Amino acid sequence: MYLLEIIGSILGFGFSLFIGFIKLIIVIVIAAMAAFKGYNPWIFAIGALITPWPISFLLVFLMSSLPKKFPKFPSHIRTHSAFEGKNPVIASIMALAAMIAKADGSVSKEEIRYIKDFIIKHFGISAQEVNDYADCFDYGKNHPEEYLAFAEMIFGYYRTRRDYVLALAYMLVGLALQEGDTSREKEVQAKKIILALGLSEYEYQAIRMAHLGQSQGFGQGYGYGSNQQGFSGGYTSQEDLVKKYSEVLGVKEDASMSEIKRAYRKLVKEYHPDKLAADSVPPEYIEFANKKIRDINEAYEYLEKVKGSK
Repeated sequence: MYLLEIIGSILGFGFSLFIGFIKLIIVIVIAAMAAFKGYNPWIFAIGALITPWPISFLLVFLMSSLPKKFPKFPSHIRTHSAFEGKNPVIASIMALAAMIAKADGSVSKEEIRYIKDFIIKHFGISAQEVNDYADCFDYGKNHPEEYLAFAEMIFGYYRTRRDYVLALAYMLVGLALQEGDTSREKEVQAKKIILALGLSEYEYQAIRMAHLGQSQGFGQGYGYGSNQQGFSGGYTSQEDLVKKYSEVLGVKEDASMSEIKRAYRKLVKEYHPDKLAADSVPPEYIEFANKKIRDINEAYEYLEKVKGSK
C-alpha cells in the first residue's frame, strides 16, 4: 500500500511537471504571436500564465485570429484632412521625402519624379494615385519636425520586413544626394530619418557611399579580402579590423561567435538579392545589396578567423 502511494506521488509529480512544461511552451508561443502582431507580449504572456492551462491553450487559437495591430498617427495628424482615407505608409513616405527634398529650401521636378517612381514601382499604384498624396507631401514640407511620427508609422508596419525599410532608406538617401547634390541640410535631415527608421549609423554611411560611387567594400577599404596582400587602407591592426567588422554585422566588439552567427544569418536574409527581387525593390538597390552581402560575408569570415581560433 505504501509503495503504491509512492508510485502515485511520483506519477503525479511527473504529470504536474509535464503540464508545467506545456504551459511554459504555450506562454512563449502566445507572447511571440502577440509581439508579431504588434501587441504587448508581456500582457498576453502574464494572462496565459495565470489562466488554467486548458484555457491558455485555447488562447493560442484566439491569437491566430486576432488582427494585426498597426500603429496610428498622433491625433493631430490622423484628423488632418491631408491624411484622411490615405494609406498611412505611402502618406508617411511622401511626408518624409518632402522633408528631405525641401531641406535646402526648394523642391525640384527631378526630386518629385524620383519619389513618384519609387512609390509607383514599390507599391504598384498608378501615377494618378500618387498624385492623390500631394497634400501629404505638402504637409511634410511644412512640418519637418514631425519626422518621428512618420518614421514610427513605417517602422511599425514593417517591423518584421526590414528589407522594405532598407529599400526605403536607400531611396531617401538617394533623394538627399540627387544628381550629386550634397546639400548639408538635406543630408542632416535624411540621416535623422534613417536613424529614426531603426537603421544604424554604419548602414546610413554604407548607403550614402553607394550613392556617391565610393566603395565601402572591406576587402578594399580595410585590406582583408581575397584580392589583398596583407593589411592596408588605414586599418592595419587587428583591433581596428575587429571594430569595423563588428560594425558591419551590428554586434559588439566582444560578441561571442554564437552572437556573430545570429547577426550574420539575419543580415544575409535581409540583404539576399533573390528575396529583394521578389519584393520588387529598385534594381539599383539590389546592386547595393549584392555589395553588402560581400561585405557581410567578409566581416563574418574575418571575425570567425579571429574569434574562432580563441
